[in-house]
Amino acid sequence: MLQQVSAAAREAGTMALSRWQGEFESWDKVPGEVVCEIDLAANDMLRSALHDLDPEAGWLSEETADSAERLMRARVWVVDPIDGTRDFVRGRPGWCVSVALVEGGRATLGVLDAPARGEHWAAEVGQGATRNGVTLCASDRTALPG
Repeated sequence: MLQQVSAAAREAGTMALSRWQGEFESWDKVPGEVVCEIDLAANDMLRSALHDLDPEAGWLSEETADSAERLMRARVWVVDPIDGTRDFVRGRPGWCVSVALVEGGRATLGVLDAPARGEHWAAEVGQGATRNGVTLCASDRTALPG
C-alpha cells in the first residue's frame, strides 16, 4: 500500500506545486492559523484517493472537522494536505503533503511529499524508510556536539 499512498501524496503535491506562488485565496481559520483553497483541494483529493485504498479506515485531517466516528475504526488516515501552509502562502519551499496510516494507535506507514524541494520521504513499519527512493539509515551516534 505504501506505493499507492506515495502516488496519492505525489499527485496532491503536484497539484499544489502547480498553484504555488500563483494566485489563490487564503484566510485565517482562527487568528494566526492560515488555510488556503489549495489546502482544501488537496484535502479532497487525498480523502478520495485514500478512501479508495482503504474504505474502512477513519479520517483525521487538519482541514476537516473531526468526527468521533474515527475512534471506532481499527485504522485511521492522518493527513495534513499542506503541512506548512504559512510557507506555502508566502511562496517559501518549506511545505509538504503529509499522510500517515495509524493502526491501533501506532503509525504503520507515512509519506511526506515536498515537491518545492524535490524531496519525497516514505516509510513503513518493518520495511525501512526512503528519501527520493534511496534507503535511509539511522546513525549510531549517541551524542551530539554542543
